[in-house]
Amino acid sequence: MNRAIPVSVVIPMRNAATTVLMCIESLVKQTYPIKEIIVVDNASTDNSYQLIKKYAPTAKIPVILMKRDKNRGVASSYNLGTKRAKSSLVVFMTSDTTLPSERELGKLVKTLAENPRAAAVYSTSVLPYYIWEKYNFWEKYFAARMVDNESSLMVLKFDCVRKKAFQSVGGFDEVNFGGDAMGGEDADLSNRLKTVGSILRSSARAHHVHYLAPDYRLGDMMRSRKLYARSYGRFLRKSPLLDIRASMLFLLKPFLAVLPFVPGFAAIGGAFLAVFSLVYTRKMFLTAETRGDSRIILIPLLNIFFVYFESYWILQAYLTYTSRGRD
Repeated sequence: MNRAIPVSVVIPMRNAATTVLMCIESLVKQTYPIKEIIVVDNASTDNSYQLIKKYAPTAKIPVILMKRDKNRGVASSYNLGTKRAKSSLVVFMTSDTTLPSERELGKLVKTLAENPRAAAVYSTSVLPYYIWEKYNFWEKYFAARMVDNESSLMVLKFDCVRKKAFQSVGGFDEVNFGGDAMGGEDADLSNRLKTVGSILRSSARAHHVHYLAPDYRLGDMMRSRKLYARSYGRFLRKSPLLDIRASMLFLLKPFLAVLPFVPGFAAIGGAFLAVFSLVYTRKMFLTAETRGDSRIILIPLLNIFFVYFESYWILQAYLTYTSRGRD
């Protein structure tokens, strides 16, 4: 690249004490210039804020810490950080993401710089097996389907947007994808950015670390799944025809939930559900440590439970959805 434009990096943070310093340190090691790292603390109840406040004065790159007194969700935090950003190029990165090499930021921005009509670029994110091995049983269960499964979509793990394009579409829809939802804001933004420019895949890679403390519980998973399901319901109501791929993915569990009750399809529906209960989190059954845990007998039943649990919250959000923001 002839003239490297230093980027602003925006990182929303909520209870990320186990990962956020790893995230920032992987950014500091990047060879591509960074103008500033903006961390938006979303009313954390752990010591995340204190960790960054202590780290910021010693960082080689300016670290701006913004604190919110109420959990307003990821979308709102990205919007707030982007308003503060001084660069024309803004990198979105989650606080539980790290970069596997010092060249990843350069790879990400290069794709955008070489394509002036592009509004945004995204990386390939993955949860490596060596990270998954560090989780406790219930977090392994939560992330079993993600292990070594590469995601090459704009999912906000490590993406870059032109600030002008982002502002022209109104930024993230924080009203419909706010504090009582999790997920969906990425697909919604992607759909709207496509109206002003292309969205391209870069060769950059990112590692999704998630959470590294041993106190992850099944209840934590239930709360996350409820938030995700509610956001999926809102997305399906708001813009299903704009992203067929995402819509089909979000409808998989409701389809599995309903099929056994459709006349003439009960047997095949039950068979699909049984196979799903084993295959969906098959990593749990293929790994000696988890397979030998007595709690493994609960996994098929829990997989079926979550099919109906998430389907309920998808339907609830879909039926009660009222577009309070953008249409």
